[in-house]
Amino acid sequence: MFFRHMRTAGKMLVFLLLANVFPATAHSHELVMATTLSPSATTWIIERWQTEPGAVMIRTLNRTSASLEQLLDAAGAENVDVILTSSPMLLQHLQEHQKLAAFDSAPPVSQRLVPQSIRSTSVAVAMSGFGLLINRSALAARHLPQPVDWDDLADPRYLGTLLMSSPSRSDTNHLMVESLLQQKGWAQGWETLLASAGNLITISSRSFSVADKIKSGLGVAGPVIDNYANLLLNDPHLTFTYFPHSTVSPTYVAVLKNSQHASEARRFIHYLLSPTGQKTLADANTGKYPVTPLEAANPRAAQQAALMRQPTLNYRLILKRQQLVQRMFDTAISFRLAQLKDVWRALHSAEARLKRPLPEIRALLTQVPVDATSSEDEAWLAQFDNKSFAEQQMMEWQRWLLNNQRQAITQLEALK
Repeated sequence: MFFRHMRTAGKMLVFLLLANVFPATAHSHELVMATTLSPSATTWIIERWQTEPGAVMIRTLNRTSASLEQLLDAAGAENVDVILTSSPMLLQHLQEHQKLAAFDSAPPVSQRLVPQSIRSTSVAVAMSGFGLLINRSALAARHLPQPVDWDDLADPRYLGTLLMSSPSRSDTNHLMVESLLQQKGWAQGWETLLASAGNLITISSRSFSVADKIKSGLGVAGPVIDNYANLLLNDPHLTFTYFPHSTVSPTYVAVLKNSQHASEARRFIHYLLSPTGQKTLADANTGKYPVTPLEAANPRAAQQAALMRQPTLNYRLILKRQQLVQRMFDTAISFRLAQLKDVWRALHSAEARLKRPLPEIRALLTQVPVDATSSEDEAWLAQFDNKSFAEQQMMEWQRWLLNNQRQAITQLEALK
């Protein structure tokens, strides 16, 4: 009887907790903000906003991009008023499904950062860059040099020390991967990714969990967006270095078309774009940069300017091959990570023993079964909207990759 009551009480407690997090309807004069950002990244912004006279309360729903797509496509999406995200892919999906309200009063300094296809609904209020979060203590304990760019991550000395997320789990990671592919080119970009993958410990479920794992000492380094890293840099064991050619990653905000508090939602956006709001976003507590230029005396001004000088990503290309990149990464890396690590360990061992590189074997392990021309072919890429086609492609890729892996192992064994 006692345990039956305890189980009942436990169920009631879970129900009440869930009710507080996901109530059936939004409270009067309360904005519900769906966001892909981590709670720590939004807390400071909300706290400062709520010091404004007459500011309404904001409640957040922190979820992955895929989870928010499902939530906002559902019938109950009218309970969400605002979306805050670094994912242009999510906003593109919502706009195509008529979920976003038009917003036509954003200043040019904001809109020049927004992809053309979502400029009518979405506003850039902050910006970030990409780089490497590094646990210096873990690095020193392993007597490793500090990595500064993607190429460094392929160094065999980093075997079993790196962390990364997957583009299918994190749109932030997707943008980092696309940045690499666009800067290096399709073939060389994948070569770098696959060589780095041999040094991974695991694929993290979220982009900000990469930062948390590095902080805990589980890994030595990993590619992350700066705002997740900057919030941890009060830890003396951690450091963050921007990629030499890091692109800008804007943080966007948009109003849901069915918002019951549209005027308050727009007021919140105007606050973020105001001098006070931009100053809030410039504070190190957000880990981000404002979209307006910082004063020259600001210690963060030089890095903001450096980010702004970099060429913007080709978002049209990102959007049209989103499924290709996500499915290719998971097929080539996520789903076969254990085998990848084994074969790369064997290759590194063979090269060290022979004291020479083995380019023919490396070529087998760093190629992908889709060429650069196909990766930009709109007609072919559009077929990935067909689930059967996408699954068939993935099966063919698996066979192709496995065949290359077997050839590499055969050649390695012949060297013994």
